[in-house]
Amino acid sequence: MVNLSFIESITFVRVRIIFEALEPIVLPVYKGSAFRGCFGETFRNEVCTHRRVLCENCRERFECPFSLLFNSYVQEEHPHQRKYSKSPHPYIIDPLPGDKTEFAIGDTFGFDLTLIGRVIDHLPLLTRTFDRMGDRGIGKGRGRFRPVDLQVLSSDLEYIPLHRYAPPQRLGISSIDVKQIENLVVLQLDNPLRLRENGDLLRTAPEFLFFAGRLAYRLGLIAHFHCGTPWPEPELLALDLPKSVRIKESKVQIADWRRYSGTQDTKMNFDGLTGQITYEGEGLNDWMPLLTLGSFLHAGSTATFGLGKYSIISK
Repeated sequence: MVNLSFIESITFVRVRIIFEALEPIVLPVYKGSAFRGCFGETFRNEVCTHRRVLCENCRERFECPFSLLFNSYVQEEHPHQRKYSKSPHPYIIDPLPGDKTEFAIGDTFGFDLTLIGRVIDHLPLLTRTFDRMGDRGIGKGRGRFRPVDLQVLSSDLEYIPLHRYAPPQRLGISSIDVKQIENLVVLQLDNPLRLRENGDLLRTAPEFLFFAGRLAYRLGLIAHFHCGTPWPEPELLALDLPKSVRIKESKVQIADWRRYSGTQDTKMNFDGLTGQITYEGEGLNDWMPLLTLGSFLHAGSTATFGLGKYSIISK
């Protein structure tokens, strides 16, 4: 039996923002980096009161809403601060599906924004940011745009209108339908999954023991730093990983995604695994709460750009 009490404490909301192009807009093939850049620049401009000070030197770096999302510094007095100077970010930007990169005037585009734990309280500030992102512009030529629709994911997993002055329903493992399976599950890797083993990027399907362990560690840190649970390491170290579960079938390939980082003035590789992995073995059903929560909060590194997104296909 899987004992991960911290997953019960993780709450999140997912907001969908739809924009309309006011000028021609050209975005990269993977739009997550462009959305994150525009969103981050606009949000910092909205809330930062010390713009000439680097975030790491700012006395408000642990309270500032921008820093909470985009820096996620760990307090110096935290017993594990030397290992974790920053926590996993409490947000995910996931572009809406589609390969279209050129948008004419009147075309729509957008992204889903997942907020986790305490930062959900800053949603009113973020909705104001959505209104101002379009003035800054996005993509090649900084084309302008405007928000035309704002929705939130309900516990029925349907998008409904988001009322700006009413708090949205927080979702969690207790409010989400967890599928019951036998001894077989298929994971569809929708966006590149980036996992490292011994410092090297994994280029073949991960064994279930490895995948589940890394996912549990990610969600444990999220629960601790953003949802107020005790340090998760004792539970993680005691985790009885299922050695009997094996890869039955692997249909994965490497997707080569690249982006330009203005901060680092360099091209960054976001390659990772896409496709399907079929796992088979006794006890898989015990892991469905963890796998289900991970399907909303993603797995692996660079999740804030939408990477590591997967869907569960039960058989």
